[in-house]
Amino acid sequence: MNWLTHDQKSEIRKMASATSAQETCGFVLQDGRVVEVQNSASNPVEEFEISPMAYAHWDEAGIKGVWHSHLELEAFSPLDQQVMAQDTLPWAVYCLRTDKFIQADPDGIAPLVGRPFCFGTYDCYSLVSDKLAELGVQLPAWPRGRYGEWNTAEFRPFDEQWKHVGRPVVHGPYQEGDILLMNLGDHAGHTDHVGVFVDHQRFLHHLAEKKSRLERFGGWWERRIRLVLRPHALWKS
Repeated sequence: MNWLTHDQKSEIRKMASATSAQETCGFVLQDGRVVEVQNSASNPVEEFEISPMAYAHWDEAGIKGVWHSHLELEAFSPLDQQVMAQDTLPWAVYCLRTDKFIQADPDGIAPLVGRPFCFGTYDCYSLVSDKLAELGVQLPAWPRGRYGEWNTAEFRPFDEQWKHVGRPVVHGPYQEGDILLMNLGDHAGHTDHVGVFVDHQRFLHHLAEKKSRLERFGGWWERRIRLVLRPHALWKS
């Protein structure tokens, strides 16, 4: 997850601070260099865009990752996340207001607790997948659509696919690896959020725009449950 070195952070901070009235952007190269490229967005104060020509120019040197700055937001914006969901490179954003970095690496190992939200890289489904992988269970890939799709009435991939993953837990205590299918959003009658138990009392989950965290099961969370699913490989009989 934290793919930037201390020196690379210092270079990005210096470049972003030199043009603090708008977002700056660039690449980290395979040889460790940090380069700045032109922000070609129509509104560079609120967003950034790197031209295909810039990618082509630096691709010969080997692009390791993409960075950009935010003036106020200490997170990946929804637009950032929409683009990142289609990318295989690590990304980082530096917030000028708080002097903090947020990083995401699709191929890196991220802690299960405290990872930043990044749709398609670090979200509720990827957190459940990563936890279950520790238990030897591989969940099917979920091709993401547009950012925010989970909070629409027609979003139903979890409800349509759960039978391929496991069986409902009807009796007995929950156990590590059991999957929580929940509804938290504006449209009832479908699953828009998933989590995973780490023991019979606590579960891991990752809310949009929040850091992933452990939660004690019960109360409000229990009332949001639609189904608790135990993966086929974790049934003892």
